[in-house]
Amino acid sequence: MSIKKNAKTIEFGKLTYDKNTIIELSQQALFSRHCAVVGTTGGGKSYTVSKLIEGIIENKGKAIIIDPTGEYSTYDHNPHVEKTVLITDSYFSYKNLTISDLFVLFKPGGQVQQPILLEAIKSLKIAECMIKNKDKHSVESETKERIIFKIKDKQNLVVDYGCILKDSMPKNPFLNMYFKYKNIIEDISVSDFNINLVARQIYNECVYDNGNLWGGHDGRNWGNSTSLVMRINNILNDNDYKKMFGFEQSDNKDLIGIIKEFLESDKNVLRIGFENIPYNFQVREILANAIGKYLLNLSRKGEFKKQPIVLFVDEAHQFLNKKVKDEYFESTELNSFDTIAKESRKYGLFLCIATQMPRDIPVGTLSQIGTFISHRLINHQDKEAIANACSSANKDTLAFLPVLGSGEAILMGVDFPMPVMLKVDLPKIEPNSSTPLF
Repeated sequence: MSIKKNAKTIEFGKLTYDKNTIIELSQQALFSRHCAVVGTTGGGKSYTVSKLIEGIIENKGKAIIIDPTGEYSTYDHNPHVEKTVLITDSYFSYKNLTISDLFVLFKPGGQVQQPILLEAIKSLKIAECMIKNKDKHSVESETKERIIFKIKDKQNLVVDYGCILKDSMPKNPFLNMYFKYKNIIEDISVSDFNINLVARQIYNECVYDNGNLWGGHDGRNWGNSTSLVMRINNILNDNDYKKMFGFEQSDNKDLIGIIKEFLESDKNVLRIGFENIPYNFQVREILANAIGKYLLNLSRKGEFKKQPIVLFVDEAHQFLNKKVKDEYFESTELNSFDTIAKESRKYGLFLCIATQMPRDIPVGTLSQIGTFISHRLINHQDKEAIANACSSANKDTLAFLPVLGSGEAILMGVDFPMPVMLKVDLPKIEPNSSTPLF
């Protein structure tokens, strides 16, 4: 079963009704239009994913696994596998979060909090640029707490405790520096500033507008922003968040650096472990979405054209089709994996999702999946989701899904002329997914 001669193949299993017939699958056919491994718990999804990973290693390909439970930690000692466990070994630096990621994290609401947070971020970016390029500017005075920069027309810009002071200050110096560093400030793909100063800068942003000057403190705007400030302080002071996003200095490595090293190395698989990340405040979904967005941006730059990469997302229903709501119940979609499914194929980034609830996967994502490996499915909505997404899934095929045994699956897809019922071979390295004994 190969769509191209000399294409790399994965020895996957055997026909259910003829154990002597070996099924070899073209890696190109499996992943080139994305892949989904679906089935109820205990049906054999994890073993199937392990078999696919095993094939990628044997074919010297590249794959990244987002492992939410540590199920694939059995691969950690394999010489072809690099592993990192978030919080324990590494962190995803907040500086690599996009501005929209920060909005998802802090959940600013209403017509006051969102623009004030955005202005605070711009101000902190200006302060960061001024401090980094201090030798290129005229400094009128400097103490440990305050730097007064002399800008055009002898007007001053004051950086107070790392923040831009606005109360009763002229606007022109700020605007001059904004246009000077506009490319950096308007870059929404990174958050290169001191995030621990956001709450202080929000206070500084709550001032009246007096034309060419900022006025005194605006108590009403500050009152409307206090709930946002409390959320920000709670997040910045939470020990788990500190370790996840690097809010303070740490001996752990930055996950972005680990990904870059992996892409340049001869290792075949990178396992990103989520097993120590808490389930509260939707942080797992936010973090997985940020990793997906980072890989998507890399693919758009052409990083995977010569060496395609498969992104495995286990327990995908935890991360896809998710929204984050603010205090006003306005929601923001976490859609990086949906975007990967829709546009990254031509860039060399391919998605392989594993889930026991295909009905919870966005329709837009499922419709882009070219290959389905379906284990036992009982729920009518799950079967309908597969039927609607896969043109070769007819009623006769779907009728077999509830009676499939453990490890048995039906292979369907655009590169396979007809559905194939098979028994997946046991992988050489089994995942840690066995049911505990009573």
